[in-house]
Amino acid sequence: MTRVDSVPFLLRPFFLLYGWSFGVFLYLFSLFGHYTCRIRFEGTDLKAHPHYILCIWHDGLVAFFTVFVKMDDQIWMNHPAWYMKPIHVLLKLTGLKHLCLGSSGNSGKEALGNVISYLKQGYSTSVAADGPAGPNHVLKPGALLMSRDTGVPVIPLRFVCSRSFRLGGWDRKVVPLPFSEIIVKAGPPMIVTEENFDESLRIATEWLNEI
Repeated sequence: MTRVDSVPFLLRPFFLLYGWSFGVFLYLFSLFGHYTCRIRFEGTDLKAHPHYILCIWHDGLVAFFTVFVKMDDQIWMNHPAWYMKPIHVLLKLTGLKHLCLGSSGNSGKEALGNVISYLKQGYSTSVAADGPAGPNHVLKPGALLMSRDTGVPVIPLRFVCSRSFRLGGWDRKVVPLPFSEIIVKAGPPMIVTEENFDESLRIATEWLNEI
């Protein structure tokens, strides 16, 4: 797999053109949605927590970026493949402080360790817990491991859109339509320990799946 940081020199101009043009488009698309949609929060008040680990499903990423167009207090772990460059540009434009390149099977442990280090310094993060390639709506333990090792609470989020459509792909991302309403439902904060790990996994999965 060619990583974003190992693209051959001769291909880098085309790679950067692809990454930045598509990334800027995604950011403008997010801004348009943010300022045309009505956004309402329910449940846990995120402002009551100095930092946190937001946990969402991969199909909620478009809604997430529509809601959170500024993330200057966050760091992220993200898939390092070359085709992810537009997402990395999008994250940069939101104000993201640090991007840790890695995912399951692709320097994931190293990236997870870097995220944990930043969380201990007071940053927040967000995790699409069934990414980068599924199975859909099966929660992987990364977000819970972050909380267990730092004491930072996990807050599960789900998005309810009054009008939307779904894209193709394994996750079938939900795309809110302009001038619709997006309800952001924030679940109970969970500080994960070794003792309550399995219970936290169950609670987070049930909340994200509206059980």
